[in-house]
Amino acid sequence: MQATATTPNPNHENPILPSHLKVLHIISGDLWAGAEVQAFTLVTSLQHQCDIVVALMNHGELENRLLDAGVKTVVIDERSHSGLQIARQLVTLIKHFRPDIIHTHRKKENILGSLANILASKNPWRRIKSVRTTHGADEYKTQGLKKLIATLDNFCGEHLQDAIISVSHDLAAKLQHRFSPRKIHVIENGVDVDKLRAVEPAKDLRKNYENHRHIGIIGRLEPVKRVDLFIQTAHQILTDPIAELPKIRFHIIGDGKLKDELVALTIHFGIEHSIVFHGHRSDSIEAIAALDIVIMCSDHEGTPMTALETLALGKPLIAHNVGGLREILRESPELLIDEHNPASYSAKIIELIRKPHPAALNEIYTSACNATRTLSLYKTIM
Repeated sequence: MQATATTPNPNHENPILPSHLKVLHIISGDLWAGAEVQAFTLVTSLQHQCDIVVALMNHGELENRLLDAGVKTVVIDERSHSGLQIARQLVTLIKHFRPDIIHTHRKKENILGSLANILASKNPWRRIKSVRTTHGADEYKTQGLKKLIATLDNFCGEHLQDAIISVSHDLAAKLQHRFSPRKIHVIENGVDVDKLRAVEPAKDLRKNYENHRHIGIIGRLEPVKRVDLFIQTAHQILTDPIAELPKIRFHIIGDGKLKDELVALTIHFGIEHSIVFHGHRSDSIEAIAALDIVIMCSDHEGTPMTALETLALGKPLIAHNVGGLREILRESPELLIDEHNPASYSAKIIELIRKPHPAALNEIYTSACNATRTLSLYKTIM
């Protein structure tokens, strides 16, 4: 089966202008999560300065958004292609497009992109320059096949790619244990502030509960995100007889393998009527705009797009004092939580309900800054 080539929707035609640099992005595209959001933001920010083609391995939301933005997109569906077949299709794409830069995202893309780059080169010592973005630290200990993939990924990053973008200084320090420090470049994720502030809040989120305060967590329902801690925090606030707070409604926006377990936890605490599970929402920005406070209690994070979106929308963000979150809120350290427990989160939530204190978004986290620095890196390694 051949790769599926998709072309921009004529109703959203946005021709790419000629440029000295031709860039091929390789992205899985199976989710619409932080890495995909950042890749989309970068590509659309650079599409008038570079000739860009995006190769995806899955149909889905990222594909649709790229097409709507007028980005040239090719899908090599991993459900009907083996890894070797994907690499071969990438070789054909590379030979046809002849990019100056190959930019990969995540382990699978790093490995297949590096392999295709070698196979497409007449001289393996004169490969196309290649960049990867590491969007976050590994969430699980690797063993078996995952350990082999991690080993291959590390080899590609050290020997077959020319630069590694880290989205935070904290993550860069961890990457130095795997890669040469000279190859690591910190370029923080960025968001389009003007575009975000133009959205309308999701009306359904507050419907019939306009007189409540709305507190939410946005993310995959996976262990690292600690949604269980968010539920425990909600329980502590809802059962606190001393707080004397306005009515509060809690929102969990996202989906994942822990959903049933987390729903059971709300029932166990008897707060299932005060917590809404929204599942995955394609309008997560509008949902954030409808919230009063956003919580990020992950065990670790890179530079989460949700945090940047929250601050860009002028919403208070309470976050665990780890990784890129520490850097994002370095000018508002009072919003960082050191003691990773329900009591600390609930105390800060109560404080913000009584006296709101939103944090500002630093300019380095804008899409324009991210695009400028990434383009500079491309030119540096050429």
